[in-house]
This record gives sequence, C-alpha cells and structure tokens, in this order.
Amino acid sequence: MSNKILLVEDEKNIVLGVTICLRSEGLEVEVAEDGADALRKIEAEKPALVLLDLVMPKLNGLDALQIMKEKEEMKDIPVIVLSARAQEEDIQRAMDLGANDYMAKPFRPDELLAVIDRVLGR
Repeated sequence: MSNKILLVEDEKNIVLGVTICLRSEGLEVEVAEDGADALRKIEAEKPALVLLDLVMPKLNGLDALQIMKEKEEMKDIPVIVLSARAQEEDIQRAMDLGANDYMAKPFRPDELLAVIDRVLGR
C-alpha cells in the first residue's frame, strides 16, 4: 500500500504544519488547494488516504467527497475530514457521504497521527 497522503487544504499555515508532521513520520504528502484539484490528483496519484478540508474555493470538500465516493476507482480511499466547521450537521453530513473520521480544527499533531494510524490500520 502507498504511504502517500493527499492533503486537500487551502490555508497555507495548515498545509505547512500538517506536511511537517506527516513527513516526520515517513509519510509522503501531496497537496491540493481545492476539491477539483483533489479529484485530479486522487485519480493520478492513488493516495493511501485523503485529508480533506470542507471550505475551499472552486469545489468544496463535501462535494468532492460525494464525487469521490461515487467513483469506482476512488470510493475505497479513506477520507479524514479536517475542518473548522464542527457543527453536528456538518459532521453527520460528511460521515453520511463516506468520511472515515472527522477532526475539528484546531487539532494537535499527535491527535492527527493517531487518527491516521487507526484509519490506515498501522
């Protein structure tokens, strides 16, 4: 299995922090800045996991997640939503669309790594 993780996030400071955290654990990180870019990269790169923000330009995270889970070649890739939107309806919608987990921002690096390990079965 690939150790590549696709981080779909448009906030540069979060991209930097998460990238440093994941690379320190030996994981390869690819970044997409919006949902449309994410779908292209998922198709091309076949990551082991997608970390997905919800609020982004062009194509938001929920729409990208729905498209992912409808496509045969993408539907089995696990998704962890990382979002500042922590209302119950946002969490429930993401989980209903097929997210494997949901983490509210801000989160600690060790929390993120624990969720990644659990989702990937590491």
